Amino acid sequence: MELLIFLFKSGLSMEEIMKTSENRAEQYRKVQGLLQKFYVTDPSSGHVGGVFVFDSKENLKAFRDSELAKSTGAAYKFSEPPSVRALEIAKVLHERACIVT
Repeated sequence: MELLIFLFKSGLSMEEIMKTSENRAEQYRKVQGLLQKFYVTDPSSGHVGGVFVFDSKENLKAFRDSELAKSTGAAYKFSEPPSVRALEIAKVLHERACIVT
């Protein structure tokens, strides 16, 4: 499994960010190999973003190359370049916790 951590600052209000994420959720549900997406906020830094769990490196790469991923900056009105980390999941403590619905 693969983990993608994507954090950014937005020119939108938190209410607008939540509405945008709701409007785009169905597109994310259709992403091949995306097991889960967690929407995250860090009030202390003003960052928001997503933590994604993918079933393979190939599907993570395909997502990163997709129009959906490329449209994120415009959709959320980035106010600075995002912080992006892709990591391999080496081990999980609770298998059942990997796919939270």
